[in-house]
Amino acid sequence: EAHFYHMPKDCRLNILEYLSPTELYSCYALTSRVCRNDSLDCRLPQTKWGELWVSGSDRADDETNTESKDRHEISMGALLRRLSHPSFSLAWRAPRCHMKIVGHEFNGWVVTAKTDDQSFEEMQEIVSYISFPDVTSLDISVSEEMNKERDQRNPEQLASMPLDRVLPRSLPWLLAGILPGLVELDLSNLQGGPISEGDYISELSLFNSSNCPNLGVIRWNNRVGGCYFLRGKDMR
Repeated sequence: EAHFYHMPKDCRLNILEYLSPTELYSCYALTSRVCRNDSLDCRLPQTKWGELWVSGSDRADDETNTESKDRHEISMGALLRRLSHPSFSLAWRAPRCHMKIVGHEFNGWVVTAKTDDQSFEEMQEIVSYISFPDVTSLDISVSEEMNKERDQRNPEQLASMPLDRVLPRSLPWLLAGILPGLVELDLSNLQGGPISEGDYISELSLFNSSNCPNLGVIRWNNRVGGCYFLRGKDMR
């Protein structure tokens, strides 16, 4: 009787490339020791990127976490506690270098954030101890479906939710502070720039040369709003 793991390893890896990370690590890797070793092979693209959930539970389909799902908020306190856990330092080491942010959009909206009971100074102190220097690519983009859903709303609805695609400032502030090796940034389909009159902070201004000295590529398809707070001198 022939088994999949009787095939040459190179052939197995060519097939495994088409699995999602969830299928690879939660299903295939648990089958046998051979399968687990396959899943950890650095030649697989899944070993080079990962997802970071930023709102609610660690899984978007966690039906038990109804309170978080009802709020649709990013809890900065909970997120900081997760990121400061030693397991995250182990998970975000080379060869894993591409980070995709998920859980920050829901039904055509970008979720809001709350700081819990922590002050900015307290959060800043925690962030100073967190660093994932091996991450070189960050994807904070949201789906194009958000644009389609927005186009289907009437003017009254749009007027009542002008910031439905604006990231909470605390999220890019956090990510810029913990990813010093960042080279590429994707903000596609998000609304950017200052939120209100007199606002001097934008998403891009946070990813400046002080926080991300190697940043050289920025992708922002379907941009809405201003993004003029990152100048050439701020980039590599």
